[in-house]
Amino acid sequence: MDKSDLVSIICTVFNQEDYILECLESVANQDYENFELIILENGSKDQSPYLVKSWVAQNSKLNIHTIFNSSAISYCENFNKGLGISKGKYVIDLSGDDLIRPSHIKRSTTKLQKNSTAAFCFCDANLFEVGKKSKTFYQRNQKGTLLDSVNEGNLYKQIVAENPILSATLVFDAAKLKAIGGYDEGLSYEDFDIMVRLSREYMAVFSDHVGINKRIHPKSFSKNQYLPKTSIMLPSTLKICQKIKSLNENRAEDLALLKRVMFEAKHALWSANFDVAVGFLELAKSLSASGVEYHLFRKWSKVRVDLSYLYLWLKK
Repeated sequence: MDKSDLVSIICTVFNQEDYILECLESVANQDYENFELIILENGSKDQSPYLVKSWVAQNSKLNIHTIFNSSAISYCENFNKGLGISKGKYVIDLSGDDLIRPSHIKRSTTKLQKNSTAAFCFCDANLFEVGKKSKTFYQRNQKGTLLDSVNEGNLYKQIVAENPILSATLVFDAAKLKAIGGYDEGLSYEDFDIMVRLSREYMAVFSDHVGINKRIHPKSFSKNQYLPKTSIMLPSTLKICQKIKSLNENRAEDLALLKRVMFEAKHALWSANFDVAVGFLELAKSLSASGVEYHLFRKWSKVRVDLSYLYLWLKK
């Protein structure tokens, strides 16, 4: 196989002793052979470092590189360390609690090879959680056929306004990812920002397959995005939205951003993250926000009525 087709799988690990071995085994079981696995152990306090070292020793025939941090650093900084040593034409950001399906790399890279202007390929994922029935990210019928078409190409406006892509499924064109500087190390999480910045400059392609088994558990990022009163993700979301305003080129894109900002302001208020809610509403004002909802949110941000207990109950 052509060396240009090397794929770098960057696996980030932090206190995931219950999941990491299953994750690493899913990598070893790929039907795509030309990959390097870069394991970034981020100063875990559980048995994750020992488990990683043991697994690597037992899989010495694989192309594996490891970095063990003595103490935890930010997710974005940690990933960029792996990106800096990666040699692949394509890059995958794999969390240590997720599973990569056997055909995922082959099907995604095939799409990218046919679409050289694309910065990333995305696909469907299986979402699973203990005690709940698993489901795919995109709705499918009993035969596995998509119920609705999935947009691809220029997705900038849609990514700004909504959440049309599950970031765990992304396979990046490494050169394009490195050209924009990788992940923003000033943020607490990466996916929204990186998809916005890449889609501003490049196209995206969709592959109709289920490529990732995405694990949902109490410590996962998605469960803590709107943590009552102490969210570390909402301030980063505000920073990203402020960046988007400077990237926008027309009123339609500003309206897409306004839709996102009002959504985030609502969740910030409900979760009693009032300071960041004020920031979202100031940004909404600069986007010429109006209407009953906006003025209601402004009043709520001033009186700061804490309904986070009700918010948690409604989310159950």
